[in-house]
Amino acid sequence: MSLDEAKQILNVRDINDAEALRKNYDHLFSVNAKEKGGSLYLQSKVFRAKERIDEELQFEQATKNTASKNQDAS
Repeated sequence: MSLDEAKQILNVRDINDAEALRKNYDHLFSVNAKEKGGSLYLQSKVFRAKERIDEELQFEQATKNTASKNQDAS
């Protein structure tokens, strides 16, 4: 899944806005719960979108850490 698709699914513009990301994820995951008559397919898409954004955030953090270590070594 692309990052843009993940952002569209979770209705967030900035992946660094942790509050909006959590709020939208919790809401969409909850309303699509099978117990509430929701769609397992949609719930899975919501979960995978959050997973994709989390991967991007981890990559950005790792990149920042590497850049910081390289500057410190200079």
